[in-house]
Amino acid sequence: MKKGILFLALFLLLFKYSSYAQQVTDSTKIGLTFKTAPWYVRAMPISLYTGITGKYADRIPQYIEVGKSFRVIDLGLALGRSSLRPDSTLFTEVKVTMDVCNYGIFANEMTIGGGKLFDHNGSIMLELSYTIFAQLGPKWGLGLVSGYYDYTSETVDNSRVFYGLFFRYGIQRTDSGGLFGLGRGRGRSGRGHGHGR
Repeated sequence: MKKGILFLALFLLLFKYSSYAQQVTDSTKIGLTFKTAPWYVRAMPISLYTGITGKYADRIPQYIEVGKSFRVIDLGLALGRSSLRPDSTLFTEVKVTMDVCNYGIFANEMTIGGGKLFDHNGSIMLELSYTIFAQLGPKWGLGLVSGYYDYTSETVDNSRVFYGLFFRYGIQRTDSGGLFGLGRGRGRSGRGHGHGR
């Protein structure tokens, strides 16, 4: 009986010690609130709709987005215009961008968004897009985006495929997707100025 109790006590002591030894701070597990989450800015000044003909001024959408980063997710509000025409239609959109994977300074992201196009039809605007992003400096980078805008109302329904170039300013990420500088991320966080975004 004493050997059984001694064995159990020794097992519990070793289990407790090994669980403490494996604890590593990871920013993906740090609780971020809206107040403590870092800000970012993203802008797409150059892009082009494909699959339609006409003047280039009718085929170039632009936007600027401001938001907060929550670990691997950016949550932002974008304000833009659907073309460069003088009577261009403005839009506002809520966007959720998720950092899907990282490799060195490169990241792949997926964005889902929804908003309002302020045209005479009162169109609802939906977005699905994918990016390849390069973190070129401690807080900035640029990337390529490819995606779809869907505009729908009671009288109009159309989709636009677009390709563009965007810039992002904000805190970068490690290879694990954790925010660089908010904790010790897993992966290769000791090299250079960080990885990913």
